Amino acid sequence: MKRLINIQKKVRGFSLVELMVALTIGLIILVAVSTLFVNSKQSYSTQDSLARLQESARFAMHFLIKDLRLTGYYGCVSDIAPDSVYSTLNGTDFAYNTQIPLEGVNNIGGTEATPSGQWYPSATTAMPANAIPGTDAVAIRLADSSSPIFLDVEMPNPSAVLKVNALTGLSTNDIIMISDCSSADVMQITQINNTDPHLVHNTGAGTPGNSTKILSKAYSPSTGLGGTRIMKYKTNTYFIRRGASGNPALYRQENTGAPVELVDGIEQLQVLYGVDTDGDKVPNRYLKAGEAGLTTAAEWKTVVSVRLGILARTLDDASTGRSKEFDKDTGQYDVDGDGTFEVDNPGDRYKRRLFQSVVQLRNS
Repeated sequence: MKRLINIQKKVRGFSLVELMVALTIGLIILVAVSTLFVNSKQSYSTQDSLARLQESARFAMHFLIKDLRLTGYYGCVSDIAPDSVYSTLNGTDFAYNTQIPLEGVNNIGGTEATPSGQWYPSATTAMPANAIPGTDAVAIRLADSSSPIFLDVEMPNPSAVLKVNALTGLSTNDIIMISDCSSADVMQITQINNTDPHLVHNTGAGTPGNSTKILSKAYSPSTGLGGTRIMKYKTNTYFIRRGASGNPALYRQENTGAPVELVDGIEQLQVLYGVDTDGDKVPNRYLKAGEAGLTTAAEWKTVVSVRLGILARTLDDASTGRSKEFDKDTGQYDVDGDGTFEVDNPGDRYKRRLFQSVVQLRNS
């Protein structure tokens, strides 16, 4: 009997006070662990968003810099002038203005539905569709430097077909350039013959179509460094408008085709043009498109470099569900480095980063 009483004494439950203390300690540990988990998740989300932002900005800069370096690349033609670069295309459409390899718009106006502004130096007022006001646009004209196509047989006359070594990547209605080291011609392909590889450039239907099939001269395959080249000719227009996600994005429009979204989350594009005033190929000052000293075609021929600025932001609010004042973006962003804040105290909770680069124009 004594033994049973001793066992019962040893087997006792927790008192109410002990139970409450244990529950309190457990709750404290649970809250601490939960807080650590939430903070870790938020920190991971923020770092992931910033990593994506960096990657987006890198891609945006890559597209812009690659094309800018090749601005005015028309084969080995050293000078772009009416007596060296010709066009058989109808009219003087913005996309095919061979005499102006680079032009820009400073701070597009109006609204996203009806953007307004002026291209310099061409004075064209048609803006990229749905471009976001307050951003710049730049148009870059060039020929495809990677083209493997060369003239294979000498042309008997300036209106003859172009007999080539290959037809890689070419289609009917493509705009092409034939170029040697003394001159170049731009035309539209009206027919392709695959059996006996050659290109036809007749007049007739097309956009914009050829006004004549007579080129500036009969080209020879042996002229120039490595031969006479045939390359796609294009105008790549870069601008900012809202992408599929609803965020601002970098777009590119090739010739008159549909604009293509390249990189999401690019909020601002600003461009300054480096003008060489003393002929030493070094910029003496940087100007915006349309500023005094950078309005005419002659003045644009003195541009030897471009200073790019882009402002990238995260795709989502980096602090969703939080209301701390210090999470708001109160920054000031001078995107092109001219001393003016294009984005000033946005007041939202997106994370932003500024990226700038100077590009030397190789064909200026």
